[in-house]
Amino acid sequence: MKTFSNRYIFIYITVMVTIIALLLTLVSLGLKPMRENNQQIEKAQQILKAAGYGKIDKKEAIALFNEVSERDDLNGEEAYNIQCADGTQGHVLYVKGKGLWGPIWGYVVLSDDFTTVKGVVFAHKSETPGLGDRITEDAFQQAFIGKKLYDKNGNYVSVRVLPAGREGGISDDNRVDAISGATLTSKGVDEMLQQLTVDN
Repeated sequence: MKTFSNRYIFIYITVMVTIIALLLTLVSLGLKPMRENNQQIEKAQQILKAAGYGKIDKKEAIALFNEVSERDDLNGEEAYNIQCADGTQGHVLYVKGKGLWGPIWGYVVLSDDFTTVKGVVFAHKSETPGLGDRITEDAFQQAFIGKKLYDKNGNYVSVRVLPAGREGGISDDNRVDAISGATLTSKGVDEMLQQLTVDN
C-alpha cells in the first residue's frame, strides 16, 4: 500500500483549494452581469408595483420603468420621479431597516407634494414565514395607501406602524396596524419609515 508524506498531502490540498477558488471566482465573475441584470429587473418590478402597476413581467419591467421614471436623488439618497399607474406624478424613495433576523427594505411612492403615500413595497432577507415575512403581502402593503406624512397641525410624523388599539397620540391618517406576532419586524418597518427624507 502506497503512503504519502505530510508534505505531499499539504501540497495536494493547497493546489486543489487554489484551483477550486480560481474556478469559483471565474464563475462568479462570469455570472456577475446576469446577477446585476436580475437585480435591476427585481428593483424595477418592485418600484412599478409600489406605483400601482401591479406585477409586471420580467421582460417588460426595465423598459416600462425607464419610460415612466427618472432618477432624481433627494438629499443624496436614491430617489425617482415616476408617473404612477393612475396617471399622477409621484416620488419614489428607498428605505432600509432591520427586521427580526436580518435586513428589510422597500420603496415608498409619495404624492407629488410629498404628503401622502401612494404605494409601498417591502422586502426582506430572512424574516419568519407566516409572521415577519407578511410585510411582503399585499394586504399589509395596501394599508399604507392614502396615509399622510403630516398630522392635522402640519407636523411631520411620517407613517407609524403600531399595534392595533395602541393609539400613542397618532391619528388613523398617520398609522398602520402592526402585524400580529411580528412585533420586531413591524418595529423595523416603523423605524425605517421614520427615516424618510421628504425635504424638497
